[in-house]
This record gives sequence, C-alpha cells and structure tokens, in this order.
Amino acid sequence: MGCSMNIDSVKEVVQSNGYRKVLVLLPAGLMADAGELAKVIPEPIFLSDPCYGACDVPLHLLDRLGADAVFNFGHSRPIGLKYPENVHFFEVQLQDVPEFVPDFHRVGLVFVIQYRDVVGEYMKKLERAGKEVVMGGRPDFMATYPAQVTGCDVGAARRILDKVDGFVVACDGIFHAGAVAALGKPTFNWFGERADPPRFPVAALFTAEKVGVLVGLKPGQNYEKEAVLVKDKLESLGKKVIMIVGDVITPEVRNFRVDFWVNASCPRISEEKYLSPSAPVKEVLKYL
Repeated sequence: MGCSMNIDSVKEVVQSNGYRKVLVLLPAGLMADAGELAKVIPEPIFLSDPCYGACDVPLHLLDRLGADAVFNFGHSRPIGLKYPENVHFFEVQLQDVPEFVPDFHRVGLVFVIQYRDVVGEYMKKLERAGKEVVMGGRPDFMATYPAQVTGCDVGAARRILDKVDGFVVACDGIFHAGAVAALGKPTFNWFGERADPPRFPVAALFTAEKVGVLVGLKPGQNYEKEAVLVKDKLESLGKKVIMIVGDVITPEVRNFRVDFWVNASCPRISEEKYLSPSAPVKEVLKYL
C-alpha cells in the first residue's frame, strides 16, 4: 500500500516557527517513520501511545515537557475544535484504490482523511460501472473536508442520507464504516466488507445500582458538561455514581467494579469489550 508523508512540509513548519522541542503523535502504522522525522525536528518527543484521531491532542503535556509545539500525524485539523496555533496537523495519504462495486444504484461516497487524494478516482470507477454517485456533504465538527468522516463525525454522510440507497466508505476495516452504518442504510468499506452499526445496551443502565461515568481529559474527547448532567439525573433516580477521569481510558477501569459505564470520553470506546455494558453519554441522555 503506497503511503505519502511529506517530510519537507514538516521541515518547513519547524524552521518557519523556530521550533526545537516538539511533541510528536503518530498512529501505530506511522511509528516506524519516527527516524525520518527525527532528521527534521531538532528535539522530537515521541509519544508512546498511538494517536487515534484529531481529538487526540494532549495539550497539558506542552508545559509539563517544555515543548514548543504538538505535531499530530495522519489526521486533519477539525472544523469544530479550537486548538492553539502551535498544534499542527500533517495529513498522510494512501494511494491504492480497490475494485469493489456495491449492488445498490445510488451510492453515497464518503472517505477517511488518508484517502482524500484518491477518492475521486474511485468515484469514477463507480460511475463507469453504471452507479449514480453522491459525494458526502459538510462534516459536523471533527472532520475537515466535504465528504470526510471520522469515527465520531458522520455528518458528511447524514447530509445525503435521503439521496442514496447505501454508502461506501473509503477506508480500511469497518471501524469508520460502522459509524456510518448507524444512519440505517447498507454500508460497506471500499473493499466490500459490510459494516454493522454499533449497539449500546442502554436498558441495562436502568437496572444498574452503581454507575461509572468516564470523562476524557483531552480537548477533543472531553464531554464534561454532559457527564455532570448525566450524573445529576442518575443520582435523582437513586443511582450511586462515581466520576472517573483519564488521559487514556484503559482496561484498568474495570477495577472500579460498576454495573454500567457512561462514556463521556471518545464515544467509540464504548464498543470495547472491557467497557461492558456501556454507552456514550449523548446516547444515554436520549433516555433520561
């Protein structure tokens, strides 16, 4: 699979801003390229945790580590989050285009950021196969470009929902496609794997006695206001509620032994087996 990381653009940002010590966030698949980045960043500090999205920016580490800037690789700057000017996003593009053509006629086409440069080529393939292709619309908050989706922002797909028979998401795996599938129409990644929408057992919340509310500390993963609102509502129903905050939510939280998890951090971690039963805070608020 062809991959394009523009090292020259990194060098330009470093030099034009006079950065020396930079906190570098890399998705797991790009960690092998750390050596190339070390050639153009005078004092790189590589975070050991993989970077899962544009929401994953630990601003609090800037002061603690004495860093001049944060470089987030593999993602684009969200339209709905206000980051300081010293937080930079470097997109990484993949070049391969698969051959999958869905059975339905009106195809809603959206993409993840790594395939922005080649999604147009795939659209032409679908049109040559006789499909009517409708590109996605404007995203809600976490994505950047028209037709782009993320794991928590499918606004680009929702805006064309009534115009299509189903969706193809230009992405690997079914994580992003699963979020689009929650809109209720047949959804595939562009390799032909069908995605099922995530299911959350909210009914289990009402029989739970002890509820844990997880709050993420990173700016893009922090739903603190919603967490407090849920806590107050649950306590009014006689539930015992504990608030748990974290930079990264890990399986260690199981040691708190609660009956139900309300997730006020990255909404997609509710699908992790170690957070069972659980639901994202905005999903829970629909029923309270």
